Amino acid sequence: MDYSHLFSSGKIGKCNLRNRIIMPLFPTKYATGSKVNPKMLAFYRARAKGGAALIVLDCPCLDYPRAYKGSQELRFDEEEYATGIRELLHVIQSQGAKAFMHLNYPKERMVREETPGAKKKGDLWAVSLAQTMSVDEADEIIEIMASGANKAKEIGYDGVDIQASYGDLIAQLLSPLLNKRKDELAGSTENRTRFLIRLVRRVKDLAGREFPVMVKLVCHEFVPNGLGVEEGKKIARLVEAAGADAIVANGGNKSTKFMTIPSHEHPPGTLVDLARQVKDSVNIPIVAIGKINSPKLADDIIGQRKADFVAMARALVADPDFPRKAESGMVEEIRGCVYCLEDCAEKGVPGVGRCCTVNPFAGHEHVWEVSPATKRKKVLVVGGGPSGMQAAIIASQRGHGVELWEKSAALGGQLRLASLAPFKEEMSEVLRYLRHCVEKSSLKVRLGCEADLTEILAAAPDVVILATGSRSGRISLPGIDSEIVSDVRQIYRDGGTNGEKIIIIGGGDTGCETADWLARPGREVTVVEILPQVLPRMNKISRERLLSRLSEKKVNLLTQTRITSIEENKVHFLGKDGEDLTLLADRVIIAIDPLPEDALLKALDGETVEVIAVGDAAAPGHIGAALRSATKVALKI
Repeated sequence: MDYSHLFSSGKIGKCNLRNRIIMPLFPTKYATGSKVNPKMLAFYRARAKGGAALIVLDCPCLDYPRAYKGSQELRFDEEEYATGIRELLHVIQSQGAKAFMHLNYPKERMVREETPGAKKKGDLWAVSLAQTMSVDEADEIIEIMASGANKAKEIGYDGVDIQASYGDLIAQLLSPLLNKRKDELAGSTENRTRFLIRLVRRVKDLAGREFPVMVKLVCHEFVPNGLGVEEGKKIARLVEAAGADAIVANGGNKSTKFMTIPSHEHPPGTLVDLARQVKDSVNIPIVAIGKINSPKLADDIIGQRKADFVAMARALVADPDFPRKAESGMVEEIRGCVYCLEDCAEKGVPGVGRCCTVNPFAGHEHVWEVSPATKRKKVLVVGGGPSGMQAAIIASQRGHGVELWEKSAALGGQLRLASLAPFKEEMSEVLRYLRHCVEKSSLKVRLGCEADLTEILAAAPDVVILATGSRSGRISLPGIDSEIVSDVRQIYRDGGTNGEKIIIIGGGDTGCETADWLARPGREVTVVEILPQVLPRMNKISRERLLSRLSEKKVNLLTQTRITSIEENKVHFLGKDGEDLTLLADRVIIAIDPLPEDALLKALDGETVEVIAVGDAAAPGHIGAALRSATKVALKI
C-alpha cells in the first residue's frame, strides 16, 4: 500500500506542509467563556499528532460585542483570550502541523425591530447582511475581517481560510440566485465577486503578501438558477488574480447542505470532480473536499491530479491517527467514519458537544486515556454487541483478564442488521473495526454461550459488565398477537417481508428507515407515530433527505395517531382529531422504542460480584451512546 502522492510534501503560498491532508473547519463548540480550554487543546493535539498537515480552526469573534455569538465562540480581542489561542497554536505546531484561522463574519445581524425579510429569533430579529448592508457597511466588514487576519498573523496562525461557501455571507453575495442587491455588489459575476476580491486584497495589504490566504469557495450550488460550475471556475480565476494562495473547491448552499456535508446517502468523493474542474482553470493549489474517506481515494485524487490537497474533517474526528496509520500501511487499523451525522453535526451531544458516533474518545481526549490498570482484575463481559466489544477491548488494553461471552454464533448484536437499511451500508465499518480490535487483543471470546446466573458465579469474575442490549418494545392492545404482527428486528433478520399493505408502528429512526427500505412501486406503506412529528431525534440533514425519499416513494405518514386494535387484516387507530381510522394491512411492524434487556442485571442484584450495565442494557440509544457508555466503564475498572 503505497500512498506516496498523499504523503508527499506540499505548499500553500509560503506555508510548507508535511503531506497533503488538511483538516478543514470542524466547529467543536468546546470553548467556554470564549476561551480555549483543556478539552479543545487535547482534541486538536490528537489530530496534529495523528499526522494532519494543516488544521483550520474556528474564527474568533472579529467584531465584539456587535457580532458576538456567545460563550462558545472564541475571542482574541483582549490578551486574556489571546493567550489561550497562542497555547492552542503551540500545541498544534509543536506536533508538526500548521494552523490556519477560518476567516468569517456572521451572515446575519440582530436588530430590535422587524424589517423586511427579517426572521424572528427570540425577542430580536435577524436580518441578512448580504441583502441589507450598505456598500459602506460592506467596506467596514471587509476592514474588520482583514484586520482579524492581521491579528491572526500576529498571534501565530500560519494563514487564514476565508469562508466563501456554505451559504454564509460571502457565498450569498456570490450566488446569482441569492444575491438580490441592486448596487455594485450585485449583477455580473465580477460585481458579485467584488466583496471577496476586495477582502483577499485587503488581507494581503495588512498581513503581508507572504501570509497564506486560502479561500473555501462555493463552486456549485446544485440548485436551479444558482451558481454553476462554469461560473464557479470564473470566480476561482478572479480569486487567484486577487492574490489567493489556494482554493477549497466546495459546493452547496443552505438548501443543498446535503452536498456540502455529504452523508451516508452519497458516494465517497462527492465533490472531487468539482475540484478537478476548478483545478483545470487555475494555477494555485486546489483542495478537494467532501466525503474523502480512505487513503486510497485520497492518494488517487492527488496522484491523478484532480486536486493538490484533500480535506477531511469527519474522517479525522473518527480517527485522528488516520494519516499516521495510512502512511505506515496500517489501513485495517483505521477507524472509519460512517457519515451518519449523528453526533458530529448541529449541537452534537448534550454535555459533550460535537463528537463522534464511532470514536468514543472524540471530545473526551482531555479526560479519557487508556492507561494500565492499578490492579489486574478478572472481567467478564456478557454480550458481544458494540458496547460489549468496546468494553472488552478497552478493559483488555488496560491489562485486565477479560472474557467476552456472546450467546449467538457471531459478534455484532444489532450492528449486524444496521447496514441493511437504504444507504446504511457504511455502518458495517463499525462492526469491522470492532471485530478487528477484538481479534488482535488478548481477550478470550466464547460464542454460543448464553450466560445465566449459575455460570456467571461459577466463573468467579471480579467484575461483570452486562452488555446484553435491549429487547423490542411491545404494546398491549387487542390483536397484538395476530400472525400479521412482526417485530421490526425480525423483519431485518428475515431480509424483508411479503405483503402489499404494510403498517409500521413507530415513526422514529428505525420505523422511518424501515419504511424507506420496504417501500416499492405498488406497495402501500404507512408509518404511524403518536408524536406530532416523525424522526424527532434525527439530525436535520439526514431527516430532510429521508423525508424526501419517503415522499418520493409515497409513504403515508400519520402523526398524532395511536393504534387501538388489530383485527384480522385491519388495523384501527385514533387520529389526531379524535376520529376513528381503519386501514387494511397484510403486515404490521412494531418499531417503537426498545427496552433494556436487564433480566441478568436483576438476577445478579444482591450478589457480591461488581455488576455494571453498559450500552442498551443500561439505556437504549444509538451506537455512539453505547460506545461512550462502554468506554467510560472500562476505563474506571
